[in-house]
Parts: sequence; C-alpha cells; structure tokens
Amino acid sequence: MPPSPNPSVQRRRLSFGAVVRAKRKSLGLSQEKLAEKAGCDRQSINRVENAAYSPSLDRVFKLADALGMSLSDLFDEFDRADSANLGQPGAERREPPRASHPLGERAASG
Repeated sequence: MPPSPNPSVQRRRLSFGAVVRAKRKSLGLSQEKLAEKAGCDRQSINRVENAAYSPSLDRVFKLADALGMSLSDLFDEFDRADSANLGQPGAERREPPRASHPLGERAASG
C-alpha cells in the first residue's frame, strides 16, 4: 500500500509503527515471534512498523495482547510518540482534545 496522501495520517502511522517496534525490541522479540503471537505473518508486522500498512482494529487488539499491553497503554505510548513527531518539519499541528463532561460546561462553572 502506498503511503497515505494525508501527511497527518502518515505521521500517525509512523508513530504507531515506532511504538510497536520499540516495544517488540524491548521484549526481545523478532518480527517473526511477534507475528506468531499476534496471529499474523512477519510481513504484516514489518508493514505496520514501517507505516506501509494501516492495521485493522482487530489487528491492533491482537498486537496489544501480543505485546503484553492494554489498549490504553498502547495508545498512551502512541500519543507520546506522535507528540514527539509533531516537532518534525512538515508535521501538522492538531487541536488538543477537549475534556468532555456529560453535563457540558455548566458542570465546570457550578
């Protein structure tokens, strides 16, 4: 699959792949061993790590399990990596997420 034409999406793919690679290496796993644990082939892991492939949500679940991480931990690591990549030339800034409260702004003021 060619790189995404959207620079923001491609940057996020790179950040996600970097997190998967770093965690895999910290566990001492080869791409082949991680693929075995995640129920896919080595090429799929390679494509995720190199941002050539956008994994399905099901694959993300399996990757998190195979890496011994919760989804929230995986995405916390991703957010940190992605924030670091924002400083690179050509990276787009995005608005920080707004805190949501079920009662809206009235809860904050009263």
